[in-house]
Amino acid sequence: MPPQIGYFNTMTTSTPIFILTSEWQDLQRRHLLRYYGLSRELGTVEVVIDHQKPLFFIPRSASFTAGLHHAERKAVPLKNFAGEDVDALYFPTRQALRDTERILRAGDIPTYEADVQPDRRYLMERFIYAQAEVSGKAVKKGRLTSFLNPKMIPCEVTPRLVTVSLDIETGPEDALYSVAVHLVAHGREEKRVFMRAGRFGTQPEAHLYFYPTEQELLEHFFEWFQAADPDIIIGWHVIGFDLMFLERKCRALHIPLDISRSGRPPRFYKPERGYHRAEISGRVVIDGPAALRGAFFSFEDYKLETVSQALLGTGKIIQPDQDKVAEINRLFREDKPGLARYNLEDAVLVTQIFQKTGLIDLYVRRSQISGLLLNQVGLSVAAFDYYYLPRLHRKGYVAINTADVQPQGHAAGGYVMEPAPGIYDDVVVLDFKSLYPSIIQSFKIDPLSRLRSEIDTIETPDDEHYRFSASEHILPEFIDRLMALRSAAKKAQDGPLSQAIKILMNSFYGVMGTYGCRFYHPHLPSAITGTGQWLLKGCRRFLEARGYRVLYGDTDSVFVQLKPEEAARPGDTGQALAGLLNQHWQEELQRRGVTSYL
Repeated sequence: MPPQIGYFNTMTTSTPIFILTSEWQDLQRRHLLRYYGLSRELGTVEVVIDHQKPLFFIPRSASFTAGLHHAERKAVPLKNFAGEDVDALYFPTRQALRDTERILRAGDIPTYEADVQPDRRYLMERFIYAQAEVSGKAVKKGRLTSFLNPKMIPCEVTPRLVTVSLDIETGPEDALYSVAVHLVAHGREEKRVFMRAGRFGTQPEAHLYFYPTEQELLEHFFEWFQAADPDIIIGWHVIGFDLMFLERKCRALHIPLDISRSGRPPRFYKPERGYHRAEISGRVVIDGPAALRGAFFSFEDYKLETVSQALLGTGKIIQPDQDKVAEINRLFREDKPGLARYNLEDAVLVTQIFQKTGLIDLYVRRSQISGLLLNQVGLSVAAFDYYYLPRLHRKGYVAINTADVQPQGHAAGGYVMEPAPGIYDDVVVLDFKSLYPSIIQSFKIDPLSRLRSEIDTIETPDDEHYRFSASEHILPEFIDRLMALRSAAKKAQDGPLSQAIKILMNSFYGVMGTYGCRFYHPHLPSAITGTGQWLLKGCRRFLEARGYRVLYGDTDSVFVQLKPEEAARPGDTGQALAGLLNQHWQEELQRRGVTSYL
């Protein structure tokens, strides 16, 4: 029998937490889930789940024995999209699951949802969206309060996050010169530079601390870091450069990169494309350029100097026209306080950029509405899964593995009218608000609805007449809720929440049209874009029939030249035209038996 986790001197308590990170681990023939979160009352909280077995589904008709010595097979009231009954296979470890799936795949036996991460599945099936009320037995483990197998239910909580901006300076042959940190926590800030100088010493006015060697510098930095205990690490290419450099340096010095809350080493991933990722138990790393791009900020380039000048009106101490490498080397040799100022200024600039743009608040809001944790909020396909899979199960279905998606053609894009070249006066732009989400709402476009299209059938009005179910669907209700939530956020002037909802809603069309989504089917994106084209062409006909000239149109907007007698009041005329179009589409869709959300 495998050893059990020992929890002695326990207390029974309950607390709401905001979940920062999650991970899973196979340990001595057991499967563990770990979550780290923040509690106002208890500080940092660890939740350990050791009774949740990894699972996937197989057809009930599948008959086999190979690999089953690891698995427990149970009948469940679920079907695949072909309408076949399925069974669940439960495994003691994730590795046993993977081994069995390989055996089944080699035998041409399909599996379903074998690729769903177990730590994510545990939360999504409980409808926990990065916030949970945790109740049960707990024990203090240093700074952590650790729960074993508590009850977890959804709740709402606003975290108070401690953020540290990190920046390092290096020299030839992988030499580490200094580490600068700028910590911001609940109205308090701290600045510090750890620098190699061949001796111990301090210059408090420069926030500068000297150490004889790289190893002593790093050990004192780690000691400070653990005492400061930040929740969020920010920086500029902080994963791909700063943290991965420190990892290599620690490996060369045979010391641990001691920055996690669990003592387990961080893990870094370098994808073939996209940005580096970091997994650090209990802490989240947010890289400035990736975060800005993900929030749709646009700059000439994403260098720290360019972005800080654009947003803050100031920039780095070493100017772009200087030889940066040579100047850093000179400062290290001749003017260590000058190097400290440069190093620290970069860290402070990153903090100020994050504050100016509200990136941390945006990340928190995106986590709270998508369910994905802070270091995952940019994963649009995963966000779709997070909402959709649990509700699909409750409708009686399981989904395929993403790797089993069959590519089938491409959807048409948005409609682009041939422009009328020239320079025009008195032009108004009329556009649909959230066109693609509104089309999904109106015509009930989603994977389940396509599957159940014979029930309460509704057809799209484009030439293809794609069929969906007016009553059997999942995604339209989510958009209903998000639309209402965004309206409330705008009234409350909650910019981060409004932006987070907009990003999530606008991702649905793209997700359903990508082969990387387990719910991909060409009819889903084609129904959306086809209906969008039908609407835009209809707008043109409607306006031209009333004597207006439509100069251009693209996806969700038309450019309309007003009549000469309307030129003095373009705003009022534009509003009136928008009202006429809205009324027209309400009546047209009602005539087709469709409730319009346009």
